[in-house]
Amino acid sequence: MIEGVIVGLEPLALLAAVVGVLLGIVFGAIPGLTATLGIALLVPVTFLMETAHGMIMLGGVYAGAIYGGSITAILLNIPGTPASVVTAWEGHAMAKEGDAPLALGLSAASVGVGGLISGFVLLWLTPLLASVALSFGPPEYLALIVFSLVIVCVMLSTPLLGNALAALLGLLIATVGTNPVTGSSRFTFGFYELTGGVGIVAILIGFFCMSQAILIGWAALTQHQKTDIVFGRGGTGGALVKALWARAGTLGRGTGIGLFLGILPAIGPETTPLTTHALERRFSREADRFGKGSKTGLVVAESSMAANVGGSLIPLLALGIPGSGAAAVFVGALTLHGLKPGPLLFVEHPQSVYAFFVGFIIVYLTILMIGLFAARFFAVLLKIPNAVVATFVAAFSVLGAYAINNTMFDVWVMLGATLLSFCLAALRIPILPLVLGLILGLLFEENLVVAQSVVRGPEDLIDRPIAIGLALLSVALLAISIVRRKRGFKPRSR
Repeated sequence: MIEGVIVGLEPLALLAAVVGVLLGIVFGAIPGLTATLGIALLVPVTFLMETAHGMIMLGGVYAGAIYGGSITAILLNIPGTPASVVTAWEGHAMAKEGDAPLALGLSAASVGVGGLISGFVLLWLTPLLASVALSFGPPEYLALIVFSLVIVCVMLSTPLLGNALAALLGLLIATVGTNPVTGSSRFTFGFYELTGGVGIVAILIGFFCMSQAILIGWAALTQHQKTDIVFGRGGTGGALVKALWARAGTLGRGTGIGLFLGILPAIGPETTPLTTHALERRFSREADRFGKGSKTGLVVAESSMAANVGGSLIPLLALGIPGSGAAAVFVGALTLHGLKPGPLLFVEHPQSVYAFFVGFIIVYLTILMIGLFAARFFAVLLKIPNAVVATFVAAFSVLGAYAINNTMFDVWVMLGATLLSFCLAALRIPILPLVLGLILGLLFEENLVVAQSVVRGPEDLIDRPIAIGLALLSVALLAISIVRRKRGFKPRSR
């Protein structure tokens, strides 16, 4: 652990954190670009870095992008990322009243505090959860994977059948390659490049990068881009401290709820601010101000959004199960660096993991400093034409896919995934269940095969209460979701 802390405080690690945050803010501040896209594009860049430094930089991109969307949401009422929708409601209303600097300060301070707390919880809770997971056998892992897939299917607002089909499709794609039991090739269609399986990173780049480049390019052809930037008055240090002190309880509640929701699969930083904003409004004495420039609404949304980022990395590192779309891309990055997310990660690569924890805390200290002293200047990124952004993303999508194995085959896989993403969108089938199924597919199959030999009958499950509990919980969630949807209830999600 001490060695990891030392590595996380090295000058190169600090530089990786700062560069990651700056790049992340750029991706977050430009509408259409997302944290997931930024991570996927920059995964190949980390090949040139030490593993710990690469992880820290990607953590900076993730956190910076989620925060960066708040800058344009406050100044221009344009959420840079879906996570900043609530920020636009409250922050831009404050900006129109001449309080843009105060709104930016509240946003930065809330994100900084929420992110720092999530970083310390990540440092404390992840190893603890991983140590518990070491006692898991194949039945427990199998039940946990099914539980994760069920949560994704029931939490998304799209039709339940479509969500289930997407998860099944992801599991089917994961079967391409080599049979883990017999060692024979399957579904490779004569392509030797597929014997090791379909490249997850190439697919993620197609899903989240190239498809977005096409959409941004189309937007450049069909609409104009606004570049008007208004900052309002300055001198808000005292007002910022006073506003935060008066809302310390709100800051704590937002952080706590954001952490909890981040640990659950499918509830990413895009959904969390809506949930915490609605809860705070329900019990607030100034409920009538929500949506019209409420400082309380802004603080709870921003703190929960930042805390969700750290929370989503806890199940990823401890169990190998991503808590959000951006965290899912982390799996590909870790795999390419020879790290397998899960409890053994702390046994085999403790130095890299603890260096990442320290770097993640540094990331949010950097965001806090940048947000308090330089946030408004990032709004000039909106002057970049959409056509330039689309070209940049498309070019790096191709380069990123090629750099994985230095072969054009991965580029074709990426383009195929891009086409598939548009087909799924046309059918209103979400991407997230497919991505989770793809990532967990091989682990699901391996544990299923072993579990069949370990559990030969109901009597063998008596000593496995965790597996039974997760299985029953999965069935209960699925049943409740079916009943509520038949009654017309739609969950709030992506």
